[in-house]
Formats: sequence, structure tokens, C-alpha cells
Amino acid sequence: MPRPNILLFTTDQHNAEIMGCAGNPVVQTPHLDELAANGVLFTNAFTPHPVCTPARTSLFTGQYARRHGAPNNINLRSDVAPPRPQNQLPAEAVAFPAVLARHGYRTSLFGKLHTEQAGGKDFGLQLMRLAEGKGQFIRYGAPPDDYRQYLKAKGYDDAAGRTWELPTYAGDGWVTSPLREEDYIDTWTATEAVKHLEQVEEPFFSWVSFSGPHTPWDPPEPYASMYAPEDVRFPARRPGELEEKHPHWVESLARTIPATPPTSTGASLPVGLKQAYDRFSNDQVRAMIAAYYAEISLIDAQVGRLLATLKRRGLYGNTLVIFTADHGDYLGNNWAFFKYGAPYDSLARIPLVMSGPGFACHGGRRDELVSLVDLAPTMLTAAGVQSVDPFDGRPLQPLVAGDCRDWRGDIPVFAGNVNGLMTPEWRYLRWHDGFEELYDRLADPHDLHNLAGRPEQRQVCAEMATLLARA
Repeated sequence: MPRPNILLFTTDQHNAEIMGCAGNPVVQTPHLDELAANGVLFTNAFTPHPVCTPARTSLFTGQYARRHGAPNNINLRSDVAPPRPQNQLPAEAVAFPAVLARHGYRTSLFGKLHTEQAGGKDFGLQLMRLAEGKGQFIRYGAPPDDYRQYLKAKGYDDAAGRTWELPTYAGDGWVTSPLREEDYIDTWTATEAVKHLEQVEEPFFSWVSFSGPHTPWDPPEPYASMYAPEDVRFPARRPGELEEKHPHWVESLARTIPATPPTSTGASLPVGLKQAYDRFSNDQVRAMIAAYYAEISLIDAQVGRLLATLKRRGLYGNTLVIFTADHGDYLGNNWAFFKYGAPYDSLARIPLVMSGPGFACHGGRRDELVSLVDLAPTMLTAAGVQSVDPFDGRPLQPLVAGDCRDWRGDIPVFAGNVNGLMTPEWRYLRWHDGFEELYDRLADPHDLHNLAGRPEQRQVCAEMATLLARA
């Protein structure tokens, strides 16, 4: 068999439950469902870091931030004074596309990069067509990326993509994009990738990096009208749960605004438990989630375009297809939206579907704990090559083949002021000031009941704290 091609899809801020194959009965994701039906759905996949740059750098390297050296989200605003936080992969580090390129792969990325390598290096990507995320990630004062140049050539003015500035967005938390569907950022990303896949020689690695469903939630028509707010799943939450969570996180929740540059919280808003519980009405919550579903369905349609291109060229059977995200979104669960703060399930768990050579399991499900750091060694193993740099992750092929011997029993998620540890049974969060949270993942998958203060769970907390300290 020839070496397999590799097609990697990523989304940004994708709640793992919002796919049909993940059990959501409302959202329409037929192409992702087809991938899962032909391959493997990983139900316990986690991001190592629930913000973009550290997670994406971990994907490139198979390493946690303590090793790859980019623990902070990249700051693309040039109007912020230095010193800026450390957020680049060192020049001497080796990203997995560079290893693939050395072994004859044609490497490319389309869409959102949102990380950097020092020394002007390019992670081993031989071709990049960039759409650096939605409006809040445009590099201020720098030349426009490929997507913004495209919009200008199409006759759009500079404000066309800045939907978060529209009054209706500020009030409602979502808006219908003024862009035509074919000009929307994720459609453009897929179109550029299709052009490449129609003529690239094998073997190839292509990363199609969608910017959605990250805020601003601004689906174009016909997707904006696709879901009625009354039909979406209402979030998992309970009165009284916020009193058991860290006050710092509750303060951020109370000050949540529809995410705008450079943050999703507003210092001018009041704080307090009542504000946290009442920040968004039920009607607004449903409308925001409907817009989020719309963005997922648009992305699914773009995935379908890319898969159809592979099939037309007869490449589908020899292509490893991976679909995942850098991190999740609270999406109303725990009374929260967006991505600030603690690695609760909605933020830390990510979609992960794999299909193709080595992963053609026809509707298989794996419930073991896996991470984004596993993808680099998995892809290099599929290509039959090795990296000189060490990995914190491990290849997933033995797990899919049924070899669960010595598979990890816990997995960390690092989030700055609070770090988490997941086991099949427990989620443990430990804040910088020693505040603890413990959730029963089987009985309480959405983290509604903090058990850390209960005497009968003191031993569990002590054991989890010890494991987290060693992670």
C-alpha cells in the first residue's frame, strides 16, 4: 500500500456534544456522521489547554506547553505594549508537518493558524492560505491575510467581517452575516483547500482549519435560518451550582458579554451570583445556541465538499481523515458561554473522529482518555516516520486495534489559574489558591455538583491532587 495521505480538519471552540454522531438529535452533521460511521469516534478526547495557541502548538508538536514553550494565547494585536507573554514555538522545535515534508509529503494549511514559530519558521508547512480567524484575530496594523485580500477583491469594505460591531450582535449575541455563503470565512477556507486537493500529488498532508464556531456567531443565510431556537437542546445547569464553584470563575461568568476583542468579559458589568444566573435570558440562550448549530452545519457542509473531492480523485480510500477541535465552548452549560476559566467538560472535551487506513472500524467507539497531544504521533505513525523530538502523547493505532494494555488512566488539562485532571470516573480541578472541585463524570457529566467539600470524598481529592502534581 502507498503511504496514506492525511487530511486534518479542525474547528475552533467546538463543543463535543454538537454533532449528530455524538448523540445530538437536532444538529445536522451528515458528513461528520458518515466519517464516524466509517471510522472511530473518540468519546473522551480532551484538549491539553483550553485556549487556542497552546492547544494548536500542542497539536503541532505532540507536547504539553511545559515542553513546547508556548503556554499563552497568541496576541495578534500590535497596539498592545510589550512585554508580551511567551507564545511562540521555539525555532529549534520540530513540528510534525516538517517531519512529513522531509519524507516526501506535500504539506499545506488552509484557514486559521493562530500560532507562530520563532525565527520566521513555518512549522514545515510548504503552502499556507490564511484566514486568521474571525474579526478579533486580525493583526492590527499588519497587511491583511489571504482571506481579507479576497474580500477586498470581491468588493467588500473593511467592515464586512466585523460583525461583532453590529448593534444587533451586541444585544442578541448573534447576527446573520452580511457576507454571501460563498464568501463566508469557512466556505472560503474549504474552497482554497478544494483547489489544492484537486491537483496535489500524493502523498500529502493538508490541514483545513476552520475559524468557526468561534465567536462572533454570525452564520450566513441559508444557515442563519436553519434552526428554530425552540428546537435546540437547552443547556445543562442547575440553580445552586454556582455557589459551589470558584468565586473568580463566577465573577467572569457574571461579566460575560457576547465575545468581542479582546475578551468576552466586561469590567463595567456588575458581579454577584444573581448577575451570573441572570446574565442571559432563556430566549437569548436558545437563540445563541441556534446560531452556533448553524455554524456547525455550515462547517459540516464544507467537510462534505472536501471529502467529495477526495472521492472524485480516487484518493478517499488511502486518506486518513481526522476531525477535531482545539477546545470546546461552555455553550450555556453551567450558566456559562465562550471559553474563559475552568476546564469543565464543555470546555475541555473535544470532538475527535478518525477514518481511513488504520481507523476503518465502521462505527467504532473508543471511550479511553485521549488528547490532542496524541495526534502528532498518530499521524507520523500512519506515515511510517518518526520525529526526533519527544512526545507527551502516544499513537492511537494500538488503541483502535484493541490493545489497551498500559493505556493512560488519567489525563491533565492545564488552564493557567486552574488545572484539571480527568479519569474515567472523576474530574478534579485545583485552583492556584488551593480551591478544589471534584465531579463524578459518570453520574454528573456536566459538572453540576461539586463533591470536593464532602467528607466521604476527601481521600479521592487527595489522590487526585497527587496525580495532578505529577502530571
